[in-house]
Amino acid sequence: MLPKTLLLLSNGYGEDSFASLLLEKLVQFTKANKIPTTFLVFPLVGNGAQFHQCQSEYPDQVSIIVPPFSLPNGGVYLGSTWQKSIRLIEDCFRGGIPNSGFIFRELKEIKNKIDAVIGIGDFIPPLLNQLFLKKEFYMVACAHTWLLKRKNQPLERLGRLTRYLFRYGCRQVYTRDRPTEQWFLQLGIAAKYLGFLGPDIKKNEGNRRKIVFLPGSRKDWKNNLQFFFETFQEVNLQPLKNYTIHIVFSPGIDSQDFQLLLAFLGKNYPFPFTWSQGDYFHHLSESAFVVGFAGTAIEQAAFLGIPSIEPWQKNAIQANRDFIENRQKLLLREALIPGGDTPIQLAQVLKNTILNLPSYQKAAESFSQKVWEGKSNGGMMIAENIMRSLINQ
Repeated sequence: MLPKTLLLLSNGYGEDSFASLLLEKLVQFTKANKIPTTFLVFPLVGNGAQFHQCQSEYPDQVSIIVPPFSLPNGGVYLGSTWQKSIRLIEDCFRGGIPNSGFIFRELKEIKNKIDAVIGIGDFIPPLLNQLFLKKEFYMVACAHTWLLKRKNQPLERLGRLTRYLFRYGCRQVYTRDRPTEQWFLQLGIAAKYLGFLGPDIKKNEGNRRKIVFLPGSRKDWKNNLQFFFETFQEVNLQPLKNYTIHIVFSPGIDSQDFQLLLAFLGKNYPFPFTWSQGDYFHHLSESAFVVGFAGTAIEQAAFLGIPSIEPWQKNAIQANRDFIENRQKLLLREALIPGGDTPIQLAQVLKNTILNLPSYQKAAESFSQKVWEGKSNGGMMIAENIMRSLINQ
């Protein structure tokens, strides 16, 4: 069997999280089946921090191409029209435009070294493949889902360009849930739902007493962490005394930065807490519920049937009112508990959630089963499907 080199194009911070999970399964499958394969990972928005662990474990199989600049806002444009415009301009001049020449040159340079491309995200990866690579293309459509539709129009939340690229530029499109598979099939897209591309963990069915807090991965994580500590000052100790508070920081954050801030904010903290970095899945499996300024991580909790509280802030890059109202409430439905936009409001929501936790957990579990059907091995199923398709060509 001839060796193959596959390129993974990831188009966002959340997409990097999905892509890192898929990469791990691709490596495991090729090693187990003695398929000589190497992987090039090209994060188009972030700094590639999500892939470092896999690269360190498999240095002979995994390489990362990182653009010189990260987009300050990660390509996320939410909030008021003014906020969206400012953040778009900032991303363009501080990341998008400076990176574009580098991305185009790299794609042209590696064109003859790769055999196929796997895209994770939206229309950008298949578009780049059409323009620069023209290789066999497999798409993990994690940026699109039927759940976000309001009017049930065929191209709502998709658009003509994306439909065209998915239909004519992809050998296979893997959807994030069953309803999206059916929607894409009606549009003539070769779609498959093989399971949620999430962590291969099982929820601890015991008496879970951990509450996981997520400050987020974007540059406003410090404000989010301060918001949490202000909330803790407002919470009556009684509802929380039987729970463990654990904060998980994103792997892309400088550990010295958050340790210094924790030391400062924790001076007047009323009860113990623990923290860690980059091991969210481990703590997620043990959590009663999650509280976070996050996107993908909250969805991964919903998949496991674990409810999440999501507060917001007016000037947040991602977790603002627009994000909650126009994305999270649609995407997560019964698994989401809006957390308000002040520490006082979040403290009240925390108390109410603990008092009514069984009903919130039951609602989240029901939503997960309805949307994802309990199919938890999506990463390996997608990896196997891609590799068998390439082998059988």
